[in-house]
Amino acid sequence: MAETVWEQETKKWQHLQHLTVMKILGTPSQRLTALRTKANIYIVNLENLVWLLEQGTQFTNLVIDESSRFKDPSTKRFKALRKHLKGFQRRLILTGTPTPQGIGDLWSQVGILDLGSRLETSLTRFRDKYMEPDQFNRHTRVVYSWRIKQGMDKVIQDKIADICFSLKAEDYLTLPKLTELYHKVDITTAERKQYDTLKKDMVADIGSETITAPTAAALAGKLLQFTSGAVYAEDGSWQEVHRAKLEYLESIMEESLAPTLVFYHFKHSLQRIQDQFPHAVVLDDNNIQTWRDGKIHMLLAHPQSGGIGLNLQCNVGETAQTVWYDLPWSSENYIQANARIYRQGQEKPVIIHHLAVSNSIDEQVIMVLDGKIKFQDALLNALNFALV
Repeated sequence: MAETVWEQETKKWQHLQHLTVMKILGTPSQRLTALRTKANIYIVNLENLVWLLEQGTQFTNLVIDESSRFKDPSTKRFKALRKHLKGFQRRLILTGTPTPQGIGDLWSQVGILDLGSRLETSLTRFRDKYMEPDQFNRHTRVVYSWRIKQGMDKVIQDKIADICFSLKAEDYLTLPKLTELYHKVDITTAERKQYDTLKKDMVADIGSETITAPTAAALAGKLLQFTSGAVYAEDGSWQEVHRAKLEYLESIMEESLAPTLVFYHFKHSLQRIQDQFPHAVVLDDNNIQTWRDGKIHMLLAHPQSGGIGLNLQCNVGETAQTVWYDLPWSSENYIQANARIYRQGQEKPVIIHHLAVSNSIDEQVIMVLDGKIKFQDALLNALNFALV
């Protein structure tokens, strides 16, 4: 986003033509050169933010895009930024997903704006006042997750109303029709037996490998790998367990000539898709315009690299479509990734496909993404475990 989006956007607007933009990217020496070059706006990515703050340069204004990346106050980037917040005359934050894991995500983001004057100056005080333990260990009293106290969501909204406002795309843009399709993918009886064995015993013989999952979280990961079609062994190699999703993706591609953006999570998914579709192209900074021009039929992207900030609208066919080959637990990544095509500038209808193996952990993930259940509940439902 820092490399390909912001500078190009300034060139599109007449009232911004007088501004000079400098990107603080690359090697340390390249970043120093950029920092010492006079400009109106300096752009830095998250990876280089801590380095930039350590240089001691004073800036007048702070603008944070995708501020939900600062929702965790324990990260180095938030801790480093917090020390310098008072030095900015103005602070602005932007995000399309302000509360990806609940309203508790607002504490650090709002704190960037008002230094804690509205939602308390510490996370402990914020939780004491507005939240209560949700999942916790009854023996050690260690809290795994928090939930908002009854009625406190409205209190928080009222407290920050004077410095926050929201714009929904449907309120000020005329967007094309969006269709969301959920495809049930069936696996064979033998493959189902392997899946059930892995889920029940946390170990299964797959190919020449014995796959084990020592913890509930590890098991959830293994089950998601399984539904994608391959499972990693301890040495990093992987064993294919089925081709059901690949075959379903092939049928989608055969039924439509529309440009198709495919999101994957696992490296083995990427490799297997590329083997099945040799014409598929992996998203990078150099082929975005080629995709938008309709010269790429299948574009492959990871939601964490292709899900933020990029403009991937494509209006060359009758429709444009996205396929979720691997399903992510993160609703933030999911929402952001879907908005790469379905956003301002998209004129043709958009179809979002979800590939989910029937009666599997995939269906629990979809319920999380649809907001019907919480992540913790989905994990417990999928694994039949209980926190004690």
